[in-house]
Amino acid sequence: MNIEPAFHLPSQKTPLLLDNRSANEREILTLIRQRAALPKAEIAQLTGLSAQSATVIIKKLEADGLVKRLKPIKGGVGQPKVPFGLNENGAFGIGLKVGRRSFDMTLLDLKGSVRATLHEKFAYPTVGNLLTFAQRAFNVLVKNLTDEQQGLIRGLGVAMPFEIWSWAEEAGAPQKELEEWKEFNPQTALEDLLTLPVFIKNDAGAACSAEMSFGNPESYNSFLYIFVGTFLGGGLVLNSQLVNGKTGNAGAIGSLPFFNGSEQRQLITQSSLYLLERKLIDAGLNGKHIYESPSHWLCDEDIVNSWISETAKGLAFATQCAMSLLDLDGVIIDGAVPSDVKRILVKQTHETMQQLDMRGIAEVQISPGYVGGKAQSIGSANLALQANYY
Repeated sequence: MNIEPAFHLPSQKTPLLLDNRSANEREILTLIRQRAALPKAEIAQLTGLSAQSATVIIKKLEADGLVKRLKPIKGGVGQPKVPFGLNENGAFGIGLKVGRRSFDMTLLDLKGSVRATLHEKFAYPTVGNLLTFAQRAFNVLVKNLTDEQQGLIRGLGVAMPFEIWSWAEEAGAPQKELEEWKEFNPQTALEDLLTLPVFIKNDAGAACSAEMSFGNPESYNSFLYIFVGTFLGGGLVLNSQLVNGKTGNAGAIGSLPFFNGSEQRQLITQSSLYLLERKLIDAGLNGKHIYESPSHWLCDEDIVNSWISETAKGLAFATQCAMSLLDLDGVIIDGAVPSDVKRILVKQTHETMQQLDMRGIAEVQISPGYVGGKAQSIGSANLALQANYY
C-alpha cells in the first residue's frame, strides 16, 4: 500500500499579532515560563540586562497583566526576594485539532493550563463539519470566560495534517467528500467565522510546540520530537526555537525513506498507529479501540508488543538520521498511546539504537514526552500565545 502523507503547508498569510511583544519582553516571559518564577535580580543576570532595564520591563509586564508578584522568598541577607510568575489570566489561546476521526477545541491560559476542551467524533472530516464544530465549540468554550477575558484571546491555532484529501483510503471516506479540502482555505474561513487571527501548523509540529513550552523536563536546547499518532509525525527544536522550514514542514520524519528488509518505503508505513489498528482488525479484534481509549488499551498483548518492536525500528532510524545531521541534545518520543506503551517504546527504541552503526555519532539521550496524547490539541492552542509572547 502506498500512503501519500499529508504534509504540505496550505497557502496562508502572516496572522495579525494582537499583543506583539518586544524581544526583551519575550525573552523575560520565556525565562519565567521555563523557570516558573524568577526575581528581578535573576532575570537581569540571565538576560544580561541592567537591573534598571529589567525592572522597567517587569513593571510594564506586570501593569499589562502578563506577570504577577508571588510570595516573597525569605532567608538570606537583606529584603526578601519577590519572584514573578506568569499571570494565568493574562492571555488565552484557542486551539483546534483536526484529526482523522475527531475534532478537538481547547482553551488554554497563559501558564499552559487547559481551561476547557470539547471533543467530537465523526466518520471522516469534511469542511462542513469543521466549520459547524468550530463555531459551536468556540461558543461553548468562551462561556467559561468573563467579557474582559474574552478580549484577551490572542487567536485560534489550528493543528492539522496538510493535504487532508490524501486520507480517503485510510479514513474510509468518499474521495469526493475530501476533495472539498483542496479548494478550502482554513485560515481565511476560520478568521471570517470567529473574527480572530488564525495560526496553522501541521499537527506534529504543534505537538512539538507544546512539549517545548510545557514539557521537555530534560531541558534540551535542541531536540527531535517524535509523535506516534495515526500517522507518524515530528518536529524540530534548535537552540530553543521551533524550526518551521521553508514550507512549515521541518521535522516531518514520516517522509523519511526506510528500508524494511524487503523494500524501501516511507517511515510513515513503519511506525504509525494505523498499522496497529490493522493488525488488530486482521486478528478479528476492535482496531478502533486504540483511538477510543488512547490512555488505556485492552488489546492483545502479543499484537501490541509486535507493533512496538516494528515501530521502534523506525524511530531508531529517524533518531540516527537526526543525530548524524544535527548532533542534538536528545530525542523526545510521545504519542496518542498509553503511558506504559510509551515507556516501553522509548526503551525499545534505545535498545534498537545499540544495534545500529553509530560510529562518528554522539551517544543519544531518548526521553518520553511529558505533555502526552493531547499534545496536538494543547500545541494548537499554544500557537497564538507563542506568536505573541515567546
